[in-house]
Amino acid sequence: MPIADINFASGLPVYITPQTAPNRITYASRVLSTSTHTITISIPYDKGRLLLWPVGARLEISLSYQGEDFSFTTEVIQRDLGEIKSYTIMRPYTISRSTYRPNKQNGMSRVIAITSGKGGVGKTTFTINLAIALAAYGQRVFIIDADLGTANVDVLLRLTPQYNITHLLTGEKNLLDITISGPGNIAIIPGGSGMQELTQLSESQFSRVINSFNQLDGLADIILLDTGAGISKDVSNFLLASDEIIVVTTTEPHAITDAYAILKVMKNLDCQAKQMLVVNKAESVAEANSVAAKLTMVLRTYLNRDAEYLGYIIEDRAISRSLKEQTPLILSNPQATAVVNIREIAAKLLNKPAIKPSGITGFVNRMFSLVNKKTAGLFQ
Repeated sequence: MPIADINFASGLPVYITPQTAPNRITYASRVLSTSTHTITISIPYDKGRLLLWPVGARLEISLSYQGEDFSFTTEVIQRDLGEIKSYTIMRPYTISRSTYRPNKQNGMSRVIAITSGKGGVGKTTFTINLAIALAAYGQRVFIIDADLGTANVDVLLRLTPQYNITHLLTGEKNLLDITISGPGNIAIIPGGSGMQELTQLSESQFSRVINSFNQLDGLADIILLDTGAGISKDVSNFLLASDEIIVVTTTEPHAITDAYAILKVMKNLDCQAKQMLVVNKAESVAEANSVAAKLTMVLRTYLNRDAEYLGYIIEDRAISRSLKEQTPLILSNPQATAVVNIREIAAKLLNKPAIKPSGITGFVNRMFSLVNKKTAGLFQ
């Protein structure tokens, strides 16, 4: 029987071996509850002492089920020290699982907003393929679809989400309930208009949202925020709340002008996020580098700002075919020139992270402050 088919029913005995402990002692526990992606288990005791392991601790779980012995490796993504003390761990072979990386910074997820000055530059297609490229490098990647007008990450991936962020904000579902698995070992959080409802939350509701999003800091390495195009207040709020921003442009003059405009708005709003640039749909490397050089020079001259040039993507007809087939190019045609370019961008992004990522909780706190000034800073 595949381990993914086990029914982790309430009361099922399980045995925990923390992998970071030097003596590899095994402790008894039991399942308290399950969801689509997680298992909640009781915190074990040792000689009357509660065994408290931090979020991110790696655990080996073993159990017997229908006469067979099973084991899998997971990690703590949340712990509850209330009346019923428990750990929440990931189910085996669920969303965005990958190998352990000891160099993850401070246990915080990197929140990277991807935006563009205008529509039609390939921002969402780039976001999806970048996410899969990062996952192939061993990162656990989530995409939050934050395009409030035309959220379409699920459409491009031929997915049919049953829930979105609206169901999280109303308390009907938790974060992992609304998360769906995407191709290439990535995870998608459908957004739509739900993000706008942050302005309508009470203090207790917002606290619940923060606690739910906290799970991602123990689970995701990188969260890509696919924003809408343009310079609306909604888009600027997402950018101001993020730790890092990637601006996607093409080589067309109006796209370059619009990319400059959105970077100018960020300057005027005193945006502190690290800002980066990607040139998409270039006819040649020389054309892409020329566009990037001119744009960065204008930024330094007129805004006294820098935007790191992450790289370029050469125009590739295979991208149009992949869009029609609703299959990411990086999976349908992994040798395509555009895919090679995206992998290079992913590698550069991993080599130069933000100095102090504040994680998804920092992002949600800042977002709430921006859209609801009356209670700004309440949960800092």
